[in-house]
Formats: sequence, structure tokens, C-alpha cells
Amino acid sequence: MRRGVPSLGLLLVSFLWGTTFVAVKSALTDVTPLAFVGLRFGLAALLSWLLVRRRPGLRVALGWGIPLGLVLGTAYSAQTIGLVDTTPSRSAFITGAGVVAIPLWGVLLLGRRPGFFPLVGLALAVFGVWLITDPAGGNWKAGDSWTLACSILFSLHVVLLTRYGAHEVYGLLASQLLVTAVLTGTGSRLLESSPRVHWSGSFLGVLALTGILVSFLTTLLQLRLQPLVSPGRTAVIFATEPVFAALFSAIFVGERLGLRGWIGGGLVLAGVLFSELGGKAFRPAEPHAPESPL
Repeated sequence: MRRGVPSLGLLLVSFLWGTTFVAVKSALTDVTPLAFVGLRFGLAALLSWLLVRRRPGLRVALGWGIPLGLVLGTAYSAQTIGLVDTTPSRSAFITGAGVVAIPLWGVLLLGRRPGFFPLVGLALAVFGVWLITDPAGGNWKAGDSWTLACSILFSLHVVLLTRYGAHEVYGLLASQLLVTAVLTGTGSRLLESSPRVHWSGSFLGVLALTGILVSFLTTLLQLRLQPLVSPGRTAVIFATEPVFAALFSAIFVGERLGLRGWIGGGLVLAGVLFSELGGKAFRPAEPHAPESPL
């Protein structure tokens, strides 16, 4: 694969993610959060299983898709619940701030210590989120707390993909998407007092966007490309997601962050960039990762 192609592919992932905040926010008028995530990933899982073939390493890949799916499903559930009570841009910048936790997860799971710059980046991002949400002024909402939890889980998922993404791609893709769909679909039945779906034309459009282009395509691209890119560089690329989201939010719903919000957003992005400085050379994960948990 040509040099630079993995990074460009992950940039496309970040762009597609950025389109979803406004779309999902609008869809939540027609569907409850967990029901939406279950339908979205159910569609993506159906498409992914069409690609599965019996290949060497398939069983191991299916096994590692279970913990990946549990993390992914919990993260998307938290993000979607949060969007009920926060704006698309705030959700995007809080989600984006989570990538500075990637080096910290790297310590726990990959045995790599964060250097001075990642710690500075973490401090900048935390202050940036504080400016965006203005908790001292009483503007912090329950939706922001859900989104913060989502951002931490997303950063964990990024590191897990870096560690285990070298497995048989289609098996890993299908397994984690199916686990996410089952987890959130079951959660909707058990936890949402009145699950509902209004099958409007706009809802079907958002379901197609998020289920096919985002949940299916971006997860496939992540599995194929992310093991070829260092966690720090991945963090820098994914830092563009809230910028794309803020632009879409401004264009389609007229949301304005204000000067304080944009300064905070800039600090979040600066924090992510700082986390990349001083990084060491990276070698992709070997294809023979640990045995399946099954």
C-alpha cells in the first residue's frame, strides 16, 4: 500500500464521522437513542456478514470482535443518549477531546509510556472542553456527561483496534458490529421505557447514512488501515472530526459556538496535536496476536 494512503483513508473516516452529529440529532425526533443505535448497527452487521468467508484466523477474529463490540456499543449508546441533551458541535468537540486519552490507554494495554507532550495535550484538551461547556456558568448538561464517557470509550476502542486489528478483517468487522447491534437492541428493550421508531423518509435517510457509510464503511476502513498508523498520528487525524461536525452544524442548523466555544475547540485540537509531538517510531501490530477469548 502506498505511503500516505492509510492516513488519507482515516481522514475520510473522520469526515464521515463529522457528518453524523447533525444527522443523528435530527433523527432522534423519530426514534429513541438505543433503538436507533441498534437499528443502525443491525444494518451494518447484516452487510458485514455478507463479506465473511471461511479463512485462516476467522475464529480468532470472531472472538476478539466480542470485547471490541462491547466497547463500541457502549460508546455509541452514550454518545447518542448525550445528543438528546446537547448540541452537535459540543458533542463533537467533547468526543474529539477523548483522543488525547489514547496514549494513556496505550500505557495500560500496549505498555507505552506517555511523554511530556501527551500530558500537556491532555491538559489543553481538558481546559478546552471546560471552555466549550462552561460548567462554572451552569451550562454543563447531562448530555455532556454522557458524551464525555463516550469519548473515553472511543479512545479505548482506537487502541484496541491498533492492538487487535491485524486479525482477519471481515470476521472482526462482522463480529463487533453484530455484538454492538445485539447489545444496544437488547438495551433498548430493557432500559428504554417506551422504545419508538417513526419510519419517516428523513429517518430512513439518516439510517442509511449512519448504517451503511458510517457504521459499516468507516469501521471496515479502520480495521484495514488503523493498524498501519501510529496511535499518535491517528489521534491527530481524528482531531479533524469535530471541525467537520462544527461546519456541518453551522451550515445545516445554524449552530454557533461563539468566541469562547471556538477558543475551547481550538484548545482541544491543540491538545490533540501536542499529544503527537515527540512520538516514537511505530511498527504495525503483527498478524499473530493472542488467541481468541472464545
